[in-house]
Amino acid sequence: MRYELSKPQEYRLAREKAPIAYIPWGAHEWHGVHNPLGTDTLKAHGMCLALCAETGGVVFPPVYCGYQTMKPCAGFDSTLEFSIECVKMLVREYLEQLADEGFRVIIIVMGHYGNLHVKALEEEIEEFNARQDRAVAWGFPDYEPTSKEGFPGDHGYGSETSYMMFLHPELVDLSRLPTDRDLAVEQDGIGGKLDPRTEASAKRGKDGISILVKNTAPRILELLQNI
Repeated sequence: MRYELSKPQEYRLAREKAPIAYIPWGAHEWHGVHNPLGTDTLKAHGMCLALCAETGGVVFPPVYCGYQTMKPCAGFDSTLEFSIECVKMLVREYLEQLADEGFRVIIIVMGHYGNLHVKALEEEIEEFNARQDRAVAWGFPDYEPTSKEGFPGDHGYGSETSYMMFLHPELVDLSRLPTDRDLAVEQDGIGGKLDPRTEASAKRGKDGISILVKNTAPRILELLQNI
């Protein structure tokens, strides 16, 4: 159930049946010459849709608002860097608005992993949970439920590229990557453990999302049962 594609009655019925709201959260950011600039958020959106298919609820439009991106960290263009204050205000407003809408569980899937960005969202979620009892929020970087089963977080490398190859294969072009040298963050703006040229695949992306759903959906339903 996608909020932006729903008519009011469809949205209300989905919310009443399973009052779970999903927010895919990412950034506008360089992810190599082979991946789309919206990789973080497109990936998180696909994951939220997969989770929603398992638990019910409503997936809200992706949020493109990232702090600690590749622009200040490594000097790459094609990237928008928002302030930490903007990120914190935006997540605070989302949480309050969704609780006001009647959602009991609010899930933020973080596709962007800047440490300070993640910390900012987690702090706002913690404060939201502490100050009210209308709803409970849980946010996590998308790799946390999958890293122990061979799907670590990275930046435009084998894992993120695999997710894009599964979710949006038309947007990935591995032929643009160099073949005569190792890849490097300083030169290519990507990094991780799995070389996308040899280890990325649509199957790998599909398997990673399946593991995320397996490890995450039961906890989401438990949160709903206990709130």
